[in-house]
Amino acid sequence: MLLMAPNIYLLPFAALDAEMAQMVCGSCRQLLSYPQGTRQAKCSCCETVNFVLEAHQVGLVKCGSCAVLLMYPYGAPSVKCSTCHFVTEIGAHNRRPSWSVQQGQPTPPNAVH
Repeated sequence: MLLMAPNIYLLPFAALDAEMAQMVCGSCRQLLSYPQGTRQAKCSCCETVNFVLEAHQVGLVKCGSCAVLLMYPYGAPSVKCSTCHFVTEIGAHNRRPSWSVQQGQPTPPNAVH
């Protein structure tokens, strides 16, 4: 594991273990692995610094054009689809429960909605 800056990690695939989490790079779509609790993960392919969100900080909505399921940080007014590039407005009419609620996990007491 190579520490790039506070809480930014560049990890080789050999670093995978039980305390690791994964996400898809927001820029090049590469699968990233990082230590749980990390706030940012730097992609080893495109060097994009990706913000890591906990399950209770993420909302879900279907793309208004192609219906792919999109994840977005709570509070975002819209989300751009990485498949068709359509911008879907986030509102009460299309907001889905957070991923943690769908998975039956309790929302932490200090969660921001």
